[in-house]
Amino acid sequence: MLVPLDVSDAEEMVGVLADPALYVHTGGEPPTLDELRARYARQSRGRSPDGAELWFNWIARTRESRTAVGYVQVTLALAAAVADMAWVIGSEHQRRGYAREAAAVVIDWLASSERAQRITAHIGDENTASQGVARALGFTPSGVIENDEQVWVRE
Repeated sequence: MLVPLDVSDAEEMVGVLADPALYVHTGGEPPTLDELRARYARQSRGRSPDGAELWFNWIARTRESRTAVGYVQVTLALAAAVADMAWVIGSEHQRRGYAREAAAVVIDWLASSERAQRITAHIGDENTASQGVARALGFTPSGVIENDEQVWVRE
């Protein structure tokens, strides 16, 4: 299940995002609690400072215990009607279908809202797990590389 992001989620999510292995393909390192609170405060505003993008962020939680397992986010470029999507599932929760299920819910929401004509995801060539999720969701590699990541597209 997806729950809209709130700054209070930082306390639980700092543990979910604590494994350095999560950053092998994307770079960076696990955020501190203060960094995550600040990030969530920015993201919770729902819009870029210039107003050109809408930001949608959800915490992925299990249905049974409502434990946080990761997140899904979408940056919607208003002028282009392109939604750039990302998903991250904590290491201990991977390989259980959470990324695919959560991303599918967001794709359905985007389709029903008619906000985006195109959905993209940036995925590194060695990130086979995210590539598998993308394929299962109907994304295909575009051949375009941005910031060392392949742009995957779902029309």
